[in-house]
Amino acid sequence: MRKKIKIDKSGVIVFMGSMNAMPMMYAWELRRRGYDVLYFVDAPPTDALSRPENHYAGLGYPYPNWVVELKMPTQMMLPYFSRLHAKRVMKNIRSRTKKAISCFFLNGFFVSLAPWLKTEGKVVALSHGSDLDVWANRGNAKNLSNSFKNRSIFNFLPSAFAGRLIEKAVKQQYAGFSSSDAVIYFPHGFNISGDEVVGQLRAEGKSVWERYDVSFEPLAGVSREIKEPESKIILFSGVRFLYKTFPDGNREYSKGNDIMIQGIAEYWKRNKRIEVHFVEKGEDVLHAKQLCRDLGINEIVVWHKEMPFNKLIDLYLKSDICFDQVGAHWMGAIGAYALFLGRPLIANVNKAMELGVFPYKNPILSAENASDVFDALVKLENDSFRRNLSQDSKIFVEREMGCSKLIDSLFSLT
Repeated sequence: MRKKIKIDKSGVIVFMGSMNAMPMMYAWELRRRGYDVLYFVDAPPTDALSRPENHYAGLGYPYPNWVVELKMPTQMMLPYFSRLHAKRVMKNIRSRTKKAISCFFLNGFFVSLAPWLKTEGKVVALSHGSDLDVWANRGNAKNLSNSFKNRSIFNFLPSAFAGRLIEKAVKQQYAGFSSSDAVIYFPHGFNISGDEVVGQLRAEGKSVWERYDVSFEPLAGVSREIKEPESKIILFSGVRFLYKTFPDGNREYSKGNDIMIQGIAEYWKRNKRIEVHFVEKGEDVLHAKQLCRDLGINEIVVWHKEMPFNKLIDLYLKSDICFDQVGAHWMGAIGAYALFLGRPLIANVNKAMELGVFPYKNPILSAENASDVFDALVKLENDSFRRNLSQDSKIFVEREMGCSKLIDSLFSLT
């Protein structure tokens, strides 16, 4: 039986690693409950998605004392000098607080520091996905080294040496998860590779907790009024383009952008009064632009450069219908935000329903092929149907995807 981690308000909870600023939702909630938090941000200002000030309007920059900017060229070096980096981390922490450390939340390659930090406090390995199912997957280390050795820092090294370094990183990353007091990952069945790694950890007696949640704090104060139809239907997808190129070797990360584009193109033949908004991010942007040209819809597609979060919210509010992934991956914050704001959502949630994560009766229009996308858009032509779906979406997502559920199940808070 999994044991809850006991933490009290006399100590400090330390967060390290900030992929997409996801860990901040737990830090924010714990602070709201009165716990002392120290949150390190290693992402550079150019990585807007991983900087918490771009998501949390109440945070601001320069940061308050409890948020610390940690200048680091890349997390990729952490697994190779994990003991040294752990010492530096502790020196940094001790320069800011003398309190006992109740718990570390480690994300990304900071997980590799767990073997050296666990003597200082409890360790929770908080996965965002690929830090576990790709970079801690020892059974796929060879394939990963072959697909990734020409990227990142490895591109500057001899091929064979780069391959060995990647395999070493995988070994140390797994050791980090294995050394942690608790591991947080997505529900069983979402990702085959992740299930394999989690199975190995559970076989070692490790406590693994499932998460499928988001924070709605970044949307505080944003209008949730249902948008009334206008002369032109605005479609929006903020999903990164990943459906053809898989540098990490994990095809289960496909976002199905090609399926979405094909479905939209088919619908455009029926209804010319649509405008489509995409964000230029992901490995397959150029492939997607070519596909739009091939299908004849390039003139109705507006491409946006990556932007601060408040600008992204403007696109949500402008839109009538939103998309999350319709591929093999799972719905994430992009879709959850759309639901919270009362925008009808088209996304592939078949797996979530089959696994019992979501009930079959839900307001998401699930799609896994171009025909499903087309059919969903046809259904949404009915204003009454769309209005009711919008209202149901707001209720559903708050009930099913709030982040407090995991905190309550993982911790014994005193």
